[in-house]
Amino acid sequence: MSSPSRYLVSAPGKVILFGEHAVVYGKTAIAGSLDGLRTCMLFEKRDDGFLELNLPKLGLQHPLLWPISALPYSKVASVSNGNDSSQGFSFNEELLEALRPIVLEGNAGNKNNQEINELQQVAASVFLYLYTNLEDKQTSWCGTTVHVTSNLPVGAGLGSSAAYSVCLATGLLLVLGHIAIPDYDEKVREFNISDSSSPTNLINRWAFQAEKVIHGTPSGIDNAVATYGGAVSFAKGVMENIFSVRFQTLRFLLTNTKTPRNTRTLVANVRILHDRYPHIVEPILEAIEGISASFKEIINSGVSQKELNQRIEELIDLNHNLVNSLGVGHPSIDKVREITAQYSLHSKLTGAGGGGCVLTLLRDDVTNDDIMRIKLALTSIGFECFETKIGGHGISVLDASAISKQEFLSSENIQFSGWKHFN
Repeated sequence: MSSPSRYLVSAPGKVILFGEHAVVYGKTAIAGSLDGLRTCMLFEKRDDGFLELNLPKLGLQHPLLWPISALPYSKVASVSNGNDSSQGFSFNEELLEALRPIVLEGNAGNKNNQEINELQQVAASVFLYLYTNLEDKQTSWCGTTVHVTSNLPVGAGLGSSAAYSVCLATGLLLVLGHIAIPDYDEKVREFNISDSSSPTNLINRWAFQAEKVIHGTPSGIDNAVATYGGAVSFAKGVMENIFSVRFQTLRFLLTNTKTPRNTRTLVANVRILHDRYPHIVEPILEAIEGISASFKEIINSGVSQKELNQRIEELIDLNHNLVNSLGVGHPSIDKVREITAQYSLHSKLTGAGGGGCVLTLLRDDVTNDDIMRIKLALTSIGFECFETKIGGHGISVLDASAISKQEFLSSENIQFSGWKHFN
């Protein structure tokens, strides 16, 4: 049976409920996939030996193009098939350095004076880093064209880079013959992260390498949530499912302040603070972990819905204030908290802070009229709001041989039927 001529892949964004920044130091964080907020990629087969990357979401008006033969394969000592987690997953800094000038050469054929900014260069570096590591001369594909669309805001703390990394890792593993489209139906299944033969775990490990290209020292939680979906607790590379019927009853308002910030810089600044004042910062991180532990306890308890909401609101306030003390707050976050507090709602920064997004718990007793008033107050000052639930599907794939590029670019991609899920 011949392989598809096109693959469509989709990965969700994520939101951290509790444990921001502490997770980088091995503490427990709670995170979940976002319903309806996803990145999608279409991989098209080529026969001319070129790689093409289209990034209109990042402001790149024209595609980047590289010959496969130009990639520095000599910098890849050996490529693991992923069945042995001890091989093939050490980050290859030498390869990344060798790719830097090649990334810029992808724009050489454009005669439109298009410049590639830093963010676009990083996105291209991830693509070439993964392809160079995974390239398999046995594949029937002699090159690929990648089209990217997304309704995830970039740089807002919602895991846009992880969704991008997971989509690229999945698509290239499919294109290069390392994995195949699963036969599983639409049902969400439990996963076993210790199963080294699992295609999902292979995707997650390569996506983590991609995240290192982008962030340097990521925690691994973003790519894990984008890969597996659902809701998880995460610490020191160990992930645990949170399957609770009560989790699905929680509603949130997610507000994007549209305040630009750099996750890598914010994480680095907390590291400086930690190293300078370890006896002060370490107890803060321990307290943040205690909040995650408390959430796991109460979400599976038998308390009433009213008490559950009240306890979560208390944890929201505690988590926000502790993380804020690490110097990652911003006036835009304070404004969201001020507006939602007028309606007795509780909000916290989510992600790295410094702007980005704010998460607000919507209790059952909050009226639709009040929610509309809150949204109006927030959008009137330039913020973007949407209601969401947490815990949907992770990476999803589709044989897109019958889907044209035009259909992909003009459609709401997640509405295509026939999606398959690895877990």
